[in-house]
Parts: sequence; C-alpha cells; structure tokens
Amino acid sequence: QDTVFALQALAQYGYLTFSKKSLNTVKVNFMKSHSKTFRVNDKNRFLQQQASLPTIPGNYSVEVNGTGCVYLQTTLRYNIHLPKEVVGFSLSAQLANISCTSNFPPKFDLVLSTSHTGNHKVSNMAIIDVKMLSGFVPVRSSLEKV
Repeated sequence: QDTVFALQALAQYGYLTFSKKSLNTVKVNFMKSHSKTFRVNDKNRFLQQQASLPTIPGNYSVEVNGTGCVYLQTTLRYNIHLPKEVVGFSLSAQLANISCTSNFPPKFDLVLSTSHTGNHKVSNMAIIDVKMLSGFVPVRSSLEKV
C-alpha cells in the first residue's frame, strides 16, 4: 500500500508542478575545483543525464537553478557478501523428473525452495525472479500452481 500511495503522490505532484516552459541548470560539485553541469529544458526533460562520482567516499553538493521540476537521483552500487549467519533468506534450486530422449527435447522439473531466515519473524516483501535457460519454456499448468 505504501508504494501505491507514494506513486499517487508523485503523479499528483507532477501534475500540479508541470510547466511547458521549464529551464533548469543542475550543477554537481565533485570536489572544490571539479563540477558537472546539466541543462534541463523541455526538449531533454525525459532524457537521463548522469555523471559518475570520482571517489567514494567524498564530499559532493548539488545546486539547482531555474523554473520547473527536476528529478535528481544518486545511486551507490556495491557487492558485499554477508556472512552466512546474517543472510535473511535461503534459496535452493534442484532438478527433478529429468527425462532426456533423442526424439524429444529434454524435460525436467525445477524445484525452488526458499525461506525467510532473518532475525525478524516476517519480511516486508520478497520477489523471486526465475529466468529460464535459453531454449526452455515452462509448462503453463505449472505456472498456475505457483
């Protein structure tokens, strides 16, 4: 529900603040002497403009001048493997009922088992995204069981 309300609020905000005559300058200051300036106008307002931050951690600031609305986002991506005792979910994938014959394509059941193992009794939301191997398709009736 909180996601729905947030999206509705953003849509309403966009509706109320929309202007066809917008012109903004966004200046990202990397360090004392380096910066990157973006110009946002009606022609490029849907274009994603980005700059990589040279050092992490670092001190950065943003200055926005103009009229209209600008969406600014920062993203930090990293990959840290948590110790096994801290992991919040367990996931195992196994094959079952494998049949391979020369006249037919191979068939097998993909059995996924997952459970919440975190410190809290419940998790807010979890999504398991299973991608099929190239050339394989799921049996439609098995999708209905999920």
